[in-house]
Order: sequence, then structure tokens, then C-alpha cells
Amino acid sequence: MPSVLYFRRGSGNCPAMRDESIFSVAGPELRRAIEAAAVRSTLRAGEVLFSQGDPGDAFYIVDQGEIEISVHALDGRKVALDVMREGEVFGEIALFGGDRTATATALRDTSLRAIRRADVLAAVRQSPELALDFIDVLCERLRKVSVKFEERAFLPVTARLASRLLYLDAKLGGTGRVEVSQADLADFVGATREGVAKILATWRSRDWIAVARGSIRILRRDELERIGEDFR
Repeated sequence: MPSVLYFRRGSGNCPAMRDESIFSVAGPELRRAIEAAAVRSTLRAGEVLFSQGDPGDAFYIVDQGEIEISVHALDGRKVALDVMREGEVFGEIALFGGDRTATATALRDTSLRAIRRADVLAAVRQSPELALDFIDVLCERLRKVSVKFEERAFLPVTARLASRLLYLDAKLGGTGRVEVSQADLADFVGATREGVAKILATWRSRDWIAVARGSIRILRRDELERIGEDFR
């Protein structure tokens, strides 16, 4: 799963960071350094921002639009991992070197702010104490990634599917209607399409969800929440 941070729009030209982001562990100097380095850029729908395997040199804040994060298997199959929307941040592992582990593609016309690795390192050189802030940020990110791996490894498909539907619904506005195909949903939860279809059919028979072509409507949110809680 890609790492995700969250920003909100501030009173100036750069958005301010939300308190619930992993950068909540960062001090004010680190926050100012990151926001001061942000540079605006735009993408057209369908344009690739970076590809899996590219050198990482920046992380990004979505100001407007949508960015799909996906990976490609050796056989060419694409697996959609997440969709970044307004206020979300992705690709921050590039600040610490290495190649991109996923591909980022604009789903529609999108405006971004890019924070280049060189600018962040320059700020650290000027204020070496910022390095300690970055260490705290990385440790927090590793803890969150560890939790996600544990869920993927130990939770049954039913719990992962319920959790993913609720997550996507919250991200897309909480209307209860999740626009996702069953094939993509299977990719999201790491299961076969047939297995996901069987679970959805059971939930549909219980009137917990309604299934249409390319979308799923959540009718009994409480039941899906209960499924997740039962395995925690």
C-alpha cells in the first residue's frame, strides 16, 4: 500500500498540514521547510506523473483532481492500490532515496504541489535538527505500514473486503456509493475476483449492499463495520 499523508489548504499559497497526518509528529520548523519548498504543477487526465521503477526525487500534494496509484506485475497486469484526492500526499519515501515502487497516473485534470528531495535536503543542511524530525516521521510511517501488512497477512478476505469498502466510501465522500469494479476491488483486497464476487453475493442476499455495474452501494454500514471488528 502506498504511504499517504494529509494536508488541508491554509491561508497562504501552500496548504497547511492536517493534525492527523503522520507529519503531526513533525515540529513547526519542518512543516515550514516543506511548505516553503512546494512548487505547483499540473497533469492532464491520463498523464503519468511517475512510473514504477523511476528514480524518486519528490513527493506530492494533491490540490485538485485525482491520482491513481498502481503497480504492474511481470505479466503486465495492473493492480490499482489507491486513489489520491484533494489534500492527500504521496510519494514521500522518495525523500530518502530509491526508486518508485508504484505508478502514479492522473484520472482527471489534476493540480499538484511538488516538494523536491534536493530542496528538503537543503533545508536539513541549513537546520540539521530537522533530520531528527524526519527520523520521527519515518518511524511513524513504518509503524503504519507494519499494521497494513499485518492486516493483509492475518485478516480473512471477508474482513479485508468490508474494511476496503468502508475505506473507499469514506474517501469518496461517504455517500454509501462506491464506484469500483469487482475486479479492481479484488485487487485492492488481495483476493480473487471469484472469491470477492461470492462474498458480495452473500451480502447482497442479506440486503447489506446493492450491486450495480461498476459500483457498490452500502446499505448496512453497521454490518460491515461489525465484520471488521469481529476479527480485531
